[in-house]
Amino acid sequence: MEPFSGDAIRAAYDKVAIDYANAFGDDLVNLPLDREMLDTALAAAGNGWIVEAGCGPAPAAAHFSDHAARLLGIDLSGEMLATAGIRNTTLRRAQADIRRLPLRDGCCALVIAYYTIQHVGREELGTVLAEFRRVLGEDGVLVVATHLGEGDVYSDEFLGHSVGTFGGALYRREELIEALAAAGFRIEVERQRSSLPHEHDSERIYLLARRQQ
Repeated sequence: MEPFSGDAIRAAYDKVAIDYANAFGDDLVNLPLDREMLDTALAAAGNGWIVEAGCGPAPAAAHFSDHAARLLGIDLSGEMLATAGIRNTTLRRAQADIRRLPLRDGCCALVIAYYTIQHVGREELGTVLAEFRRVLGEDGVLVVATHLGEGDVYSDEFLGHSVGTFGGALYRREELIEALAAAGFRIEVERQRSSLPHEHDSERIYLLARRQQ
């Protein structure tokens, strides 16, 4: 199975869903920068759907619980979505690939992609960003968090589970900014932070970008 394929990523996260939720589902409480970026993105966005793309246990949706009527969690992994539903019983959920979102053009005000884009091959990053732009309305907002680095990494072990080999793409800052500009986004906020002891050892970048005409 190709390590960046939807099948490979789905299988890995299906297997670890409960342990992943236990390990990371409540992390936002201890991540002030992550919360700050979410709050800034929400304040910058207009009316419309708020989509957590690659939502896992849907921590961002829980953070925005006051906006439940317009929240949607999307993930490849059915087990992850089931976990998200247990943690947030009112959350609308859809199982889908971020390369092909099941949403109308321009229906979203905000797309959240926290630690999501690393699981598509770098040659498909432009496709994913174009899809985010497609579903965002005029002046819609995208907030991305991902790992900085060089090249791709592969693993067949995840949270103590043996899984099929799956991949993660690491990006240089300049690569991401160029890709967002090419997809029709303007960067409005950029922040970085180091990893915490329980996290993968990498620098993390946060980018808030607005859809351009």
